[in-house]
Amino acid sequence: INPGNSGGPLVNMKGEVIGITSVKIATVEVEGIGYAISTETAMPIIEELIRTGYIIRPWLGVVLRSVDQFLVLQYELAVDKGAFITEVAPDSPADKAGIEPEDVIIGLDDQEIATAQDLIEALHSNQVGQRVKITFWRGNTQNTTYVTLGERPPP
Repeated sequence: INPGNSGGPLVNMKGEVIGITSVKIATVEVEGIGYAISTETAMPIIEELIRTGYIIRPWLGVVLRSVDQFLVLQYELAVDKGAFITEVAPDSPADKAGIEPEDVIIGLDDQEIATAQDLIEALHSNQVGQRVKITFWRGNTQNTTYVTLGERPPP
């Protein structure tokens, strides 16, 4: 994968498209390792783009970051992992469910949330309109609420 070539098809020896090239890692120790997105992963996204013109993603309506030692000390958090809420969009699904800035989300349904990325991935495994259980800490109290996921506004 050379500069400018990412996004092209990855084909097997039979000439079948099996993926989309994405990035090449090149270091002194390694000549270059290329990565690709499988067609199995890409096809639902491609089909959705054709159908709607954009990707429909579930939306919680929060700005977040991963809990780290700095946040634990600064906010005197009761937990040392999770997704720390820095902002809640007005009238968003999170706002309607009572989620507030400085809450720390530690669970979505049965999935443990240890980082902000965990929460993003868990949200993407759900659908717009789906009702999910969120477990979170506010101060020294663990809470549970239910949120109906909205549709992420287009950029």
